[in-house]
Amino acid sequence: MKNSSGSDGDYKHIDALIFDLDGVITQTRKTHKKAWKAMFDRFFEKQHQDQSSMTEEDYQVYIDGKPRYQGVQSFLQSRKIELPFGTPSDEPGFDTVCALGNIKNGVFNEILEKEGVEIYEDALQKLREWRNKGIKTAIVSSSKNCKKIIEVAGIDDLFDSRVDGLVSEEIGLNGKPDPDIFTEAARRLDARAENSVVFEDATSGVKAGQRGYFGLVVGVNRFNNKEALLENGADITIDNFDEMDLHNEEIMEEYFSRQGKPIFPDNSEIFTLLSQKKPAIFLDYDGTLSPIVPKPEDAVISEEMKQTLRKLAQTFTVAVVTGRDKEDVENLVGLDELVYAGSHGYIITGPDGLHMEHPDSEKIIPRLDKIEEELKELLKEKTEGTQLDRKRYAIGIHYRNARPEDEEVVLKIVDDILKKYPGHKKGEGKKIVEIKPDIDWHKGKAVNWIMDALELTGRDDIIPMFIGDDITDEDGFEVLKDKGIGILVGGHGQKTHAQYALKNVYQVREFFNRLLKLYEKK
Repeated sequence: MKNSSGSDGDYKHIDALIFDLDGVITQTRKTHKKAWKAMFDRFFEKQHQDQSSMTEEDYQVYIDGKPRYQGVQSFLQSRKIELPFGTPSDEPGFDTVCALGNIKNGVFNEILEKEGVEIYEDALQKLREWRNKGIKTAIVSSSKNCKKIIEVAGIDDLFDSRVDGLVSEEIGLNGKPDPDIFTEAARRLDARAENSVVFEDATSGVKAGQRGYFGLVVGVNRFNNKEALLENGADITIDNFDEMDLHNEEIMEEYFSRQGKPIFPDNSEIFTLLSQKKPAIFLDYDGTLSPIVPKPEDAVISEEMKQTLRKLAQTFTVAVVTGRDKEDVENLVGLDELVYAGSHGYIITGPDGLHMEHPDSEKIIPRLDKIEEELKELLKEKTEGTQLDRKRYAIGIHYRNARPEDEEVVLKIVDDILKKYPGHKKGEGKKIVEIKPDIDWHKGKAVNWIMDALELTGRDDIIPMFIGDDITDEDGFEVLKDKGIGILVGGHGQKTHAQYALKNVYQVREFFNRLLKLYEKK
């Protein structure tokens, strides 16, 4: 039975699969690299004898995955060599960027005609398997030689659409890391980006996949660059297509079962709203500003995200509302311009002397101290790999690194503690359970307090916006349900009050960058 996208019912969440050509399906990377090196060697021999040959690192960073002339320019800039750009019609030569690119193209075609095309058999086998299930497929490439390559390889019949350098030039698409070629491929397949998979081997390509808000961006680790692929936006990496299981329940749950309206380039609704009312931005930390990691102490915010937050704070009110201790998250973020609400909002500080601490704090802390001591002994005796995380106003037990059977043990320990110590309640998140005071105070109340303290409540020109990834963030989403915007990052497996969805931390930063561009135009 086929679903509306034409694929087998087993793949009902997936609209389309979009494959980069070079390094994913074919081994023309070797051919391209050989042609690039030959071209630059000729150029250096003729005009820049002081320069050394192009290296593997040069190729990965400055050339791989980019349109031809953009690759030439990027590499020359890295060597501090300036040339006029010229035009694509320039004769092959050494005087312009385009002339050099045209030398490379000629060399590439000579090698292609002589040596043919090598194909990655693991990719070809999976591609045929998925095609037989009826899933739509597209091939994308920055190369203008893509059509010739897949014809020479005899695989042109395996793709429903092709978006390459020729198509990009014809309709004016930007090259990677812009997402244009991927989003155009999805459009031609009548597929939703958020329900499609991108396979890429280059860092510029995985960046493009995330900027296009694709459901799953798979980094294909052909060239021992796994860490670089993950750092630049790959959701997962594979060394071989035999590892790729589109039936995997965890993958389906995390990347294709998001609630709320996905925010992606074709969805302008939220940006129209944000252009009319200035957002006051409230953010969780873990899973929103920093990826979820096995150990909480390793959740370090990237320098790129920190710089983006600094720019946001120059235009908008920005507050971090987190279950972490306030001092902890202040040190992690390291920006004095922000408001910080720690321990789910029990303590709040910010610029210009903003300060609030819950009046019951003197009663709360001694009780939690006693519970903490008892929990330490129980967890040490009955579990392995759990981590006790004492916060000022809560106690967290992380079981991400524990034995699978210990999850039930941890939950029973917590339930027994709650019976023994009335006046406390349980909170659950992603592989964490917390013991908190049973007081009517949470992230949503903290958002309202900050809005009131900063005199933002009731203003027609301001709209509060909460972005978070966990169950505890639902309190923030719920209080804003009728008066603001909630954005759920990833998913937590339960019903959400958020209206919109982003996939991961990388997309959160892309969303912020787009918001900044929106206000730069004002």
